[in-house]
Amino acid sequence: MPTRTPTTAWHNGNFVPAEKLFVPVDDAGFRQGVIAVERLRTYDGRVTAVESHVVRWRRTLEELYLTIAVDVDEIRLRIDRLLSENKAWIDDVGDCGIVMLATPGSLHASDPVHAFDPVQRANEMMHLIPIDHQKIARHRSEGQPLFITDVEQPSGNCWPRDIKVRCRLHYYLADQQARDHHPDAVGLLIDQDGTITETSVANLAIVRKGKIISPSMDQVLPGITQELVQQVSAEAGMEWQYGRLWPAEIREADEVWMMGTDGGLWFANRVDGAKVAGEQAGALYSRFLPLFDRLVRRN
Repeated sequence: MPTRTPTTAWHNGNFVPAEKLFVPVDDAGFRQGVIAVERLRTYDGRVTAVESHVVRWRRTLEELYLTIAVDVDEIRLRIDRLLSENKAWIDDVGDCGIVMLATPGSLHASDPVHAFDPVQRANEMMHLIPIDHQKIARHRSEGQPLFITDVEQPSGNCWPRDIKVRCRLHYYLADQQARDHHPDAVGLLIDQDGTITETSVANLAIVRKGKIISPSMDQVLPGITQELVQQVSAEAGMEWQYGRLWPAEIREADEVWMMGTDGGLWFANRVDGAKVAGEQAGALYSRFLPLFDRLVRRN
């Protein structure tokens, strides 16, 4: 386990001691759950797919009415400074995660509905977090149990599915259901029509008769890691298909893949308790994993 904690974070234009980060209790992020988030990570000390993450970050800010200047070069410099300031901690933990957060800021008690001005009061921060490398290595080599839950993905009429926010109660409940079956399991959410969507930490794809298929793009948060795996697919000359996937199709798939920022690319060894590919890494996954690793280290 690491013997240190991150020493430095970034908050509203300033680099500050990491322990000084806070969200006030009267902030709309705390009181109403209005929190934009973006997650990145390093591979061999370098940050992957910054531009794609910034595009999604900008989209999320706009949807939440947060008027914050977004400049990819400035964000790169901010990340580089954080990695440099926290070098001693990184030497202990290895590759790490980078979290970007923004809230509308504090509400006035006299008018809690209309009392914040995003231009003047937006609360923005960036900090580093550790990654559980042992767990990731285990999931990459041995797989992870997956359970299809009865928890529904919130409708796009609640908030658009292509933005990344900290309102994650649905993910939390799905994972609690899954862990009632297995302590290492992750829960898979369903859509209103009963088709599957995504997990709390990953997009999903199945392999069926040599074809890669993932849920329709309008059903899920478009994943940056999935984009990278799709790039591997394109370079390998394989078609990536989209469509509504029913629970039975997941249970009967030849392979089930998961793709997320922290874990990269890994596979499900069981779905609802039933073995997938004999609980072993599938042939196509085994082919793609080294290609994915090579890609993220050159990005």
